Formats: sequence, structure tokens, C-alpha cells
Amino acid sequence: MTTKVHHIAVLIDCDKEKAIHWFELFRQIKTYIKSEIYFIVWNYDLSDIARSIVDIDKVYLMSRSVFKLNDYKLINNLIQEHKIEQFVEIGDIPQFVSWKLKKNSIFKIIKVLDKFKILDNIDYSLIIYQNYTAKINYQKKIAYIPYPQINYKDFLDLDTQLVLDIKRNLGLVSYDNQIISKSFVCGHLGDLTSEFIRYLEYAQCEWYDIIPNKGSFILPEDLSNNLPIVYELLDCIVVSAELDDTIQYNLLNAMASGTIIIVPRYEHYQALLGRGALYYSPNSSSELSACIDIIQKNENKKNIIRNLASEQFQRKYSYQAIAQFWVHLLAKI
Repeated sequence: MTTKVHHIAVLIDCDKEKAIHWFELFRQIKTYIKSEIYFIVWNYDLSDIARSIVDIDKVYLMSRSVFKLNDYKLINNLIQEHKIEQFVEIGDIPQFVSWKLKKNSIFKIIKVLDKFKILDNIDYSLIIYQNYTAKINYQKKIAYIPYPQINYKDFLDLDTQLVLDIKRNLGLVSYDNQIISKSFVCGHLGDLTSEFIRYLEYAQCEWYDIIPNKGSFILPEDLSNNLPIVYELLDCIVVSAELDDTIQYNLLNAMASGTIIIVPRYEHYQALLGRGALYYSPNSSSELSACIDIIQKNENKKNIIRNLASEQFQRKYSYQAIAQFWVHLLAKI
């Protein structure tokens, strides 16, 4: 799919971790459109990150001049030189620059916000909020689009031998008389009760509480912060809390890694995970134990859920999926 849109300038000023994902997303978007994408930043670190991901000739570093008009003059020169008509504002770009762009009715401006904030929609062609359900209301000039935050390549490139060695060092895999013994490891997000730990021990499961980085085995700090590694160690992950940004981020990592997810039967979890998870009533320990039992004893069901989770991730949360949604949006604007 190739779509023609106007030349685009992405003005970005956010933290480095988020910037990496945005630059990678727009690199993907460029594969679908004929027009050029230019990046304007005000931070040396961001310019270095951008030039390592996208075309270095399309990255422009602005100085934060005390003379605000000078700052905009440099951008205006780029607008004239490259015939830019569409702008995407990400993060806290200088207010004077944003104000000057909005004063020009020729430009189409998309504003990306982390959280809901009351803005004058008249000033923008579209305001984008980060969500896990993609939808657009052109009449109200509002869109909800998943934020690109999980690089699937991190999981696809993971060395199987590396994971096996880690499991052996942790005692999760052992060899005795040429017989391989594997421990079933249950990850957890939420409030880990002593009752649930007793159940896991009774079911001969190891456990690992992801947020505080603790469990029935000790995972070194350098590994506990490496989510692709963490999720390769887990056979499943159980959630016993309401959905928030931290849990959503961890569940997307689990989906990308192929780890089976078990969550309460709430609407927001069903919207996020679809058929790529197992669900239990939050008040039923028997349903929860049945879900774990399925994963332990039914390899066919386990593979079906894993494949459905992978399809859900690729269709809604991968860079390619989000990029195509942006392409549709940019062409419409």
C-alpha cells in the first residue's frame, strides 16, 4: 500500500525512551507513503537517536534561542525549502513555535498527547490520545491510537541458547540421567496473596512477581530489567489487578513473547487482549486454577492461545499495524 500525502514535519521533544519508538514508527510510516518526512528536535540526544534510525538528512536540530522569533525563522526556512504542509507535534515543543504554526491556516497540524488534556480543537486538524483501541472521530477532531512501545524484533532475535542457559543457571531446567526436567513458572502482576503462593507451591509451580522483581528464584538485576528475557522464562502470567499503563505495557510484552496471559474477565482486558488470553472470574479461585491447569496439561490449547495472542499483537500493536493506521489518518487529514 502506497499513499500520497503532503510533505510532513514531525516536531518532537520528549524523553529518549519514547523518542526511540516514535522515530521507529515514522520510519515504518515512510515505507507506505511517497512524501518525505522531516524531523525537527531541540535536543542533541534526540537528534543522535533520530539519525541512528531514520534518514540523517531529514533530521534538523534547533537551538533553543532566547529570541523566540529566530527559532521559528529557522523552521519557516525549512517549511519553504521542503514545501511542508503537514505537522505532527509530539511532546513539549516550544510554545511560540506551536502558536506560530497554528496562526497559519494553510498548515494541517496533528497534536499527540500522552493523557487527556482540554485543548481548543479549532487550532488543530486532529488531536491524538494514546489508547489501546484505535478509533477516530473526525467531526470532533479526536483520534485514539495505540502508542508504539514494543519492538517485536527484540523477541524474534532472542537467542534460544541464551534463554536455556539462564534457565539452567536458575535451576528451572535440569538434566538427570539424560532426562530433562522443566519447572513450570507462573509470573504475576497485581497483589500476590499468600493463598495464591500456597496454591502455586501445591501445583508444583515456581512463581515470579514482575513489578517488585522477586519470586521463588532469584533473577539478577540485569536480567529482571530485560523484559524479553523475563517473559521467555515465564510459562504464563496471571493478573489480579485493574488495568493501568504499567500492566498494559507488561501485557504487550507478554503478547510479543508468546507468554500465555490469564486475566480477570473485565471488558478492558477483553478489548486489549481479545481471544489471545484466558479469562477467569476475579472472585473464583477455582476458575483461576483451571486456567493454570489448562496451560500445564494441554499443549494444544496452549499453542492455540499463543498463536491468537501473536495475531492480536501483530494486528493492533506492532509498529506495522500502528504505522498503517497513521498512514490512513495522514491521508485523510
